[in-house]
Amino acid sequence: MKKIIYLFAAITALSVTVWSCKKDEAPTVPADSTLPNEQPVALGDSLGEIIDNPEIVDASMAVDLTISSYPTFLETDYFSLAVVEGPQGGKEDSMNKICTGGFKLTKAQKEKLAAAHKAKEECMDANRKLLKAIDREIEAWVKNQKAEIIAKAKLQTDSIYKLFNAGSITATQKKEMLSQVELNRAAAIKALSAKAKEKIKNSTNRAIHKGKIIDCEKIYLKSIKEILTAEQFEKWIKCHKEKYKKK
Repeated sequence: MKKIIYLFAAITALSVTVWSCKKDEAPTVPADSTLPNEQPVALGDSLGEIIDNPEIVDASMAVDLTISSYPTFLETDYFSLAVVEGPQGGKEDSMNKICTGGFKLTKAQKEKLAAAHKAKEECMDANRKLLKAIDREIEAWVKNQKAEIIAKAKLQTDSIYKLFNAGSITATQKKEMLSQVELNRAAAIKALSAKAKEKIKNSTNRAIHKGKIIDCEKIYLKSIKEILTAEQFEKWIKCHKEKYKKK
């Protein structure tokens, strides 16, 4: 009988030890394998270079200079067309298939992602409008400068024709002089792009609005990272991060 008691006691002690070991085991947390340049703060900071160097369509005789104030991807909700079926997820997200390798979103994830994007839009809205307003002022300044350049060239052209009509210059001289006026006009108009970039660079107010837009984007990216699983975020950001690089 004593042997049975001792055996039972030994088994009980062993069970308690095993249970205690299991209890002390820390829960498995997926390792963050994203690179430093794939983190929300780093991506947000890289956005600054894009906003500081916006795409510009150069002015010419035919068109006015235009500034793309900030990248359009900032306004795009890349999860909006994700289809969710059932409590655990659903069809592949067609909008992100290339960037995600076809991961699925749960209904809760999609709702949280939509709310995060809406919050970002509200966060950015005022500063995007103010930044665009500054760029429109720069465009208007360039347009006025172009008009002055064209007007000056016209006066020079009229003067050349008067000289020719008065017999003061030959036809060959007229042609050469008119050609030079056109070359000077084209060069002056082309140089307006550099002047516009300088104004963008030196605008203190533009820099302030840019900084606030970047802060909003960092918050949004951090929210996405918290909503998606580690595997989902890694797949998505590997492709999406290319948008934050200056072309």
